[in-house]
Amino acid sequence: NKKYNIFYLMHGGGENERTLFFQDDTMMQNIFDHMIENGEMEPMIVVTPTFNQSGAEGFWSEFRDKVVPFVEGKYSTYAESTSPEDLKASRFHRAYGGFSMGAVSTWAVLTHCLDIVAYFMPLSGDHWGGTQTSYDKAKAIANAIDQSGLQKDEYFICCATGTTDIAYPNLGPQVEEMKKMSQFVYTSDLSQGNFYFLVAEGKDHWWGNVRHYVYDMLPYFFHEHQQ
Repeated sequence: NKKYNIFYLMHGGGENERTLFFQDDTMMQNIFDHMIENGEMEPMIVVTPTFNQSGAEGFWSEFRDKVVPFVEGKYSTYAESTSPEDLKASRFHRAYGGFSMGAVSTWAVLTHCLDIVAYFMPLSGDHWGGTQTSYDKAKAIANAIDQSGLQKDEYFICCATGTTDIAYPNLGPQVEEMKKMSQFVYTSDLSQGNFYFLVAEGKDHWWGNVRHYVYDMLPYFFHEHQQ
């Protein structure tokens, strides 16, 4: 009878849906269990899908049309049903994140599925979306937000990487461009804004580092607009 928030967390390139729960340097279930046990976050459903059939940039369509209806038609989420209307009504209880190519998929989900997802966690990966410059990447995200008609307190983005991560030279400049745009209110307190960028000094492109980003940021999800 209890309803749960749901977090879809995507693997990186060369990995699969088993990476996050069965690989020694991830083992995310241990972190989640301890966070719940310690009262750092409420119990939630965590889903680890794969983009290996549709590609990271194109996964948003499979996510929207197949994964979400399959999962949320089976488990007890805040979606009363898997109808488009009920998925939209429950968007503040749904999050999506991913590492590396999983972050690429996250930015794509953001630009195509804002109507059903409110929280986003792109980790060590920038927005591709057929754009080239950092400004173009940021503007494509801003344009999607404008087209959604959402207010600034109706979507939330927490991204992260390390200073020695191969993604930093691309993600960092994109974030700087996003900071300049009115759609993004930059702050570490999501009750005061909708956008944050965690940068870990000396950390590289590895789940052993990235899992700490998830630990640091996930407790800030699912507090705004609870319905």
